[in-house]
Amino acid sequence: MYSETDFRNVLKSHPAVMLLIDAGTGNIIEANQSAANFYGWSRKELIQKNFGEIESPTSSGATTDAPRSGDAGQKIFSTYHRMADGSIRDVEIFSNTIDLQGKAVVYSIIHDMSERKHFEALTDFRLRLLEMAGSSSTEELLSFTLDEAERLTGSSIGFFNFVSDDQTTILRQACSSNSKLDKCGAALHPTKIKSRVCADVVRQKAAVFHNDYSTLRHCNIETVEHLEVGRELIVPLIRNGLVMATLEIGNKPTDYNAGDIKLVSILVGVAWDIISKKYAEESEQKMQEVIQHTQKMELIGQLAGGIAHDINNMLMAILGNAELVLDEMERADPFAESLENIRTASVRAADMIHQLLAFARKQATQPRILALDAALGELFPMLESLVDEQITFEFHPGSSQAELLIDPSQLDQIVTNLCVNARDAIIGAGSVFIETSVIRVEQVDCYTGHACHTPGDYVMISVIDTGTGIDPGVRPHIFEPFFTTKEIGKGSGMGLSTIYGIVKQNNGYVECRSVPGKGSNFSIYLPEFKGNAESAPPSHEEGSAGSDERGGVILLVEDDPAMLEIIRPTLAANGYRVLTATSPYEAIRLASLSSRTVDLLLTNVIMPKMNGNDLSSKLRSICPDIKTLFMTAYVTDDMFDDDTHFIMKPFTLHKLSQTVQSILKISESCHQ
Repeated sequence: MYSETDFRNVLKSHPAVMLLIDAGTGNIIEANQSAANFYGWSRKELIQKNFGEIESPTSSGATTDAPRSGDAGQKIFSTYHRMADGSIRDVEIFSNTIDLQGKAVVYSIIHDMSERKHFEALTDFRLRLLEMAGSSSTEELLSFTLDEAERLTGSSIGFFNFVSDDQTTILRQACSSNSKLDKCGAALHPTKIKSRVCADVVRQKAAVFHNDYSTLRHCNIETVEHLEVGRELIVPLIRNGLVMATLEIGNKPTDYNAGDIKLVSILVGVAWDIISKKYAEESEQKMQEVIQHTQKMELIGQLAGGIAHDINNMLMAILGNAELVLDEMERADPFAESLENIRTASVRAADMIHQLLAFARKQATQPRILALDAALGELFPMLESLVDEQITFEFHPGSSQAELLIDPSQLDQIVTNLCVNARDAIIGAGSVFIETSVIRVEQVDCYTGHACHTPGDYVMISVIDTGTGIDPGVRPHIFEPFFTTKEIGKGSGMGLSTIYGIVKQNNGYVECRSVPGKGSNFSIYLPEFKGNAESAPPSHEEGSAGSDERGGVILLVEDDPAMLEIIRPTLAANGYRVLTATSPYEAIRLASLSSRTVDLLLTNVIMPKMNGNDLSSKLRSICPDIKTLFMTAYVTDDMFDDDTHFIMKPFTLHKLSQTVQSILKISESCHQ
């Protein structure tokens, strides 16, 4: 039997955390100053508590063992204790029941095991992360890290933000498993740091926690606006004096404290060494994939352009001969319908070739300065008519002041094709949204996976659907000509390839994001136009219809004799004197010997030994007032001088006649 006074004196002076507990009631009858310091209550407050009040349920839901009467001998067990501030600590308890002047009393020595438990957890976490690194993505590693940060601190939401070198932009964001709701996930585009709290963390390079909801401001409110955040802790990851990333957690049941900062700082440091290496590997791999894809599309474009040129010449012969025969044939002739079918099929084939040329970026354009939102607003009613009534179709303009320089027909083609694809991807009811915005792409963004590979200001057009989505295995091929997943007869496979070519021709970029079963998001990035109308480059205009005036000398130059035989009679029938040549040098000779000045040079562009442009320049020294009309299968930006006239092959003879009349009429009016 011990003297209660002696026992209490020893307990009070002992440096370990010690409690005396009534074995029958569980009431704390004595606590030393070390216990008061540990739990956060005064000795007086502790002595007024029952042992059960400081116990906490374990993480698995089981409760701890409270000392009870009848427990004999020493006991050693691990449990969780609640502190005065509400936080939970891992503890290991050494207890024994003694007889203190005839009264059964449990004396307990409590050891704080939190740091050891955290060290063990961090060691296990690092080993698990290393195991995952070989087969998991950066996104999965980040999510696992955030889940662990939540578990160790008792939080319920978590975010990881990569910060740009200029310390102003979040390049990428990942969420914990708990936080992955409708609007959360990996951030696909860099966003400016808008929150004062997050900006302070980056600027001061120091962790911050907020336990007062009234003063809390979210770090990235656009991403987590659907989550209610009551408490928040943000810890920066610093390397070489720069904040590389921030880890933020929130909604801990109790207040965050310095211990949480220390724990999370160690965690994010351990994770960064592994994740940053994986991130660099993924970025390099993505850059290589972009380069390979660009090279492949360039090769396909060259092939498409070359094929289109040759096929256009053949189609020109088919279409021209069919027209010549039809013009001489009675409509009642039994062969007239067959020839009309040939002509119609040739026109359809020509349309297909024009789409190939669009993909190859060799399409004729007439760029204009357009206000994007206004242009799409005018187009929207037509687009609306393409969509079934079961589908919700909405336009959300977000770039009211933005302008771009583009051929209006090309803009229409881009948006129409995307909307048709979005419509076709939806089975039954669904939604299609068109959204616009203006974004700034920094140099660092180009190195971290952004769709735009050149920094600058871009207008973004997004067409979003809730359709079937695109399989990841199919996605690398969707912009290739004639590639389609639609049923036979329901798609040519030229829609997305045409969009790709148009966007590239206008120095833009296209991006596809899709989740099978949930939908797709196609984003088009086009350079924002910031000049004025005078600074816009002049367009090359294809010939248009004119009046029915005749007369003049035309020098027709075509290295394909079959084309000469088709075009010459048509021009002669319209009252023109036609000189024909199969080579540029022959054309120069004829112009020099002609008794009359040549009014119009009608020439092919690509010919052996001398191209059409050079021929036109040489003939102007012989006939200063000569006009030129180029016949070409495709047009590039640097092919012609300003104010050039051209007609795209294959063309109808009727269109050729109208174009020639229009040019000669303009020439005649200029000399009156």
